[in-house]
Formats: sequence, C-alpha cells, structure tokens
Amino acid sequence: MIPEEFVRYVFNERITNIRHLATGKFSTEVLLGFTRHNPVVITCGVAGPNGSVKGVGFVHGEDFIEETLGKLREELTKAPNPSRALNFLLNEIYVKEKIDFTKLASPELAKKHTWSNLRKGKKEATLLFFTPPSISYEVRCEVEIHSSHPIWEFVNAVHDVFHRPKEPRDWSKTPAYLFKI
Repeated sequence: MIPEEFVRYVFNERITNIRHLATGKFSTEVLLGFTRHNPVVITCGVAGPNGSVKGVGFVHGEDFIEETLGKLREELTKAPNPSRALNFLLNEIYVKEKIDFTKLASPELAKKHTWSNLRKGKKEATLLFFTPPSISYEVRCEVEIHSSHPIWEFVNAVHDVFHRPKEPRDWSKTPAYLFKI
C-alpha cells in the first residue's frame, strides 16, 4: 500500500503546482514544488554507483491507458500551446481515478550511467525525492525498460505534450523506465 502522505506529496501537490503555472503564478515556492517531479534515480551496476536527476511521472492503469493514448496522439497533432498543454495534463493525465500509484515512469533521454546500470545489471533503483528544507522520500523500485508497448508510448507522449520539442522526437531512441514501487 502506498502511504497517503506520499500520494499527497507527489500527486496532489504537483497538481497544485501545475494549476499555479496555468494561472501565471510563478514563484520560488512553485519552483521548489517541482522537486516532486525530479527525484534522484539511484542505481548501481556496471557503471558503478550512480545518482541521476530525472523527471518522473504517473502512469495510467491498464483499464485507462489505451483511451488516454488516443487523446495524447490527438493532442500531439495540434500546434504547441503551453496553456492548453497544462490544461490537458490537469484534465486528462492527472486524474486520480486513472492513476496506478504503484508505478512511476520516465523517458531515458541521456543513455549514460543509469542506462548502463539498468540495462546490464540489476533492474532495481531507489528514487530519492527531496524538497527543501526537510521533506524527503526514499522509494525503492523494481525497474522495467520499455522500448515499445503502450507504457513506452504513454511516457514519451506525456513528455512531449508538456515539453513540446520544435521537431518531433524519434521515440525509437528514447526507451522508458517503469518504476514499480
């Protein structure tokens, strides 16, 4: 069972931050709040002990992922619009009833030490969340690597809806980590 305190920290307070962004409220508090999105992913393996800050997000449960993928595909055909992207995240992705809180996910954009450790070694990681001055959570996970599959498409699509690169990324070069708490 995932503690409600952690769900409040990593989910509810992230939604509050996104709402602040959507209404133009940008402050030091909002910036600190984004630490909930960027834990240190700690691994050990062929590349040695490693800690890498990575953006992580939520994954929809199996009952919802296909429907959400259809909406993500449609959203990515539209011209970039930061306000619409934030509203899309709030209305389609950050829907508590659709989230599987036993999982977090991240695209692998760098393919360096974390990639080497997880690809060739134990499929384990610790996610260390820290929000100054004193909030921290250590989340131990088993890790799956996806380079196809609905999870892989979901993770890359959610990333691109928010970060909207100028040119479409070649997702075949971006595997996704599924962190199973």
